Amino acid sequence: MLYKILDKKDFKNFVNNLIYAYEVTAPKKVSQKLHDFLPVKDFGEVDLGYKRTTLPPAKKMLFPANEALANYKVGNNIEVKPLNESKEQLLFGASAWDINGMNFLDRIFSTDFIDENYMQKRKKLKVVGIDAEPSDANFASSVGAEFAKEGFDLFLSDIGDKYLVRLGTAAGAEIAAKFGNFSDAVDSDFRAYDKQLDLYKKKFNINVNLDNFFENFEIVYGKKDLWEKLANSCFSCGSCNLVCPTCFCFNVRDDININLAEGIKSRQWDSCMISNYGLVAGGHNFRPDEANRLKQRYRCKLKTFVEKFGQYSCVGCGRCVEACLAKINIYEDINAVKEEVSI
Repeated sequence: MLYKILDKKDFKNFVNNLIYAYEVTAPKKVSQKLHDFLPVKDFGEVDLGYKRTTLPPAKKMLFPANEALANYKVGNNIEVKPLNESKEQLLFGASAWDINGMNFLDRIFSTDFIDENYMQKRKKLKVVGIDAEPSDANFASSVGAEFAKEGFDLFLSDIGDKYLVRLGTAAGAEIAAKFGNFSDAVDSDFRAYDKQLDLYKKKFNINVNLDNFFENFEIVYGKKDLWEKLANSCFSCGSCNLVCPTCFCFNVRDDININLAEGIKSRQWDSCMISNYGLVAGGHNFRPDEANRLKQRYRCKLKTFVEKFGQYSCVGCGRCVEACLAKINIYEDINAVKEEVSI
């Protein structure tokens, strides 16, 4: 990995050059309390002082909430035309945990089956990350997601009057050479960066004890009373899934034209927390109650992909904590599991 320096006096010009060259999505303030990742046309629209956004940027850019997959015609012959809408884009100002969320989706959509719709979008997406302020509900450091080692083309860290920039790809090096006034990092820059990292890590105020949680979860898996207690206030609304950077479940539907000869197949985000998610033909429901669904969600986030990929599928962004209407808190529930085991 190469390291460069960008003076803050040159930062605005660099961002505007990117905006002129690419279709840029960046954090933008949309109300007094809300930021979102949206297309921007000028540096003045970019707000890097955000602590969270409602929806993860990569999830909605790479895995849209509603996506057409194919057109088809039904007649003497069946004609199917795959649809894959992808274009060159640049994501600017993504946090480490959102980049790590995107890295997880990369593995999901390329491991057991290559999802061409996702992968084509991913190949055409340039990513410029930046150290962001964690929100009060953020526990990314507890799940090892506070630092991004990959998944970006450039990553900027504030070291005073300049940024230390990590170049993660050849495309990132090309962007730096073409659109900004970058210089090589020297020893004093690395010392400043080391101090900045120490200060950055101290900003994560929530510490979640996940030691031995892999085994602890299995110990309490069959404790019905515990899961009913944790899920007692759940509304089965699915808000937690919709705002999660790593949730990937979707439903596929067919919309047939009134002539019954043409149609479109599309997919929409789905939620394992809603009541009919596990409903199958004959009226049987594999997960009929809130307790079972909450237990399965935590298993997915904290155990299943530790077995499959060697990592949590939770990046600790805290969006689910802030979005939950019932105030169900994943890191408090982790602690509840630990307490149950220790009794």
